Amino acid sequence: MYQYSLSFFKKIYRRALGHGDHIEKSKRNDRKNFFIKEFTKLLYENICRSLFEKDKLLFSFLICLKIMEEVPGALDQREVRFLMTGGSRVEMKRPNPAGEDAWLTDKTWASILQISDEFEEFKGLDESFEKNGKEWERIYNLQKPQSKKANWPAPYNELTLLR
Repeated sequence: MYQYSLSFFKKIYRRALGHGDHIEKSKRNDRKNFFIKEFTKLLYENICRSLFEKDKLLFSFLICLKIMEEVPGALDQREVRFLMTGGSRVEMKRPNPAGEDAWLTDKTWASILQISDEFEEFKGLDESFEKNGKEWERIYNLQKPQSKKANWPAPYNELTLLR
């Protein structure tokens, strides 16, 4: 659907190089970091200009992942895989606390059980859903659950799930 030519990338690269004249040539590391940031910024701006609105968030997310891959320890590949593919667990160790045909599907409940087991940051999420089912349902039904006014069940009010 979207295609960009080599000359498109060359023009962006040349433009980034043209913006770096103010940095001393003796400061190689500073220049290198500046050019990487400048090229990334120009690439993002130029590609976003041609994307459909619905695709901009995904593109931003993919750029963010690529940048984070460059920083050692900044990105846990298991978490990225879980985020991209969702839970792969089929069996549920405990029954869905919302019941059958409720707001919380069995597949989602299985994913919550899996994320609670596999990732330290989400330990206890499954228990929170069991104890605070009505509160989680209220969050589920909100138009903007990410807003600060949502008031999530503790300790998840810091929006850790959405970061």
